[in-house]
Amino acid sequence: MATAVFVQGSEEEVQPGWPASADQLSILLQETERLDEEHRRCLVGFLAPELAFPHMRPGAELVVLEGPRTVAQLRIETVRGPGGGTSA
Repeated sequence: MATAVFVQGSEEEVQPGWPASADQLSILLQETERLDEEHRRCLVGFLAPELAFPHMRPGAELVVLEGPRTVAQLRIETVRGPGGGTSA
């Protein structure tokens, strides 16, 4: 299972052990498109979406972890509401 940490400014520079020491949310990723060898477009979900919602906005950045190891970095392009529509 993967977890994610929302990037809040330059935390990696000020918190020892960041991102492994930050609050982590369980994340679900589903690849929908391969853009090139290093970039994918994915649907993103969370096991506790109510905790992620305050941070979800286009341009938000996350670090995806498997244990303490960073496995991906992502940027949110579009946010959809609970009913599947794009949120304001």
